Amino acid sequence: MKKRILICDDEEPIRLLLTEALQDTYEVEEAADGREALRKITKEPFDLLIIDIKMPGTHGLEAIERIRERNKTIPIIICSAYRLMEDDIVVKTSDVAAFITKPIDIKAFKAKIYELIGE
Repeated sequence: MKKRILICDDEEPIRLLLTEALQDTYEVEEAADGREALRKITKEPFDLLIIDIKMPGTHGLEAIERIRERNKTIPIIICSAYRLMEDDIVVKTSDVAAFITKPIDIKAFKAKIYELIGE
């Protein structure tokens, strides 16, 4: 059975790019915002969450906090264009397994996912 990944990003082209890159190896679901991600993670098991920070509605960090209240073990990768936030988030937030900056290096991205959850 394929491992399940939830991709949460308000930009549809990013969701499509990541889904396309991962769907041969993993079962991929998409969420357009933090609320939708929270709903999906509450109802279904996932092996990994990939989430953007700056999104309309529920901010990525707020969504992570709410998700952690329900699921303390799911690995989380933040995928954001805001590089200046990387050190602050990774150092201050033990809840985050990795921080990937946009534009995304797909090869490195896939390697990080494999490192976290295998195939």
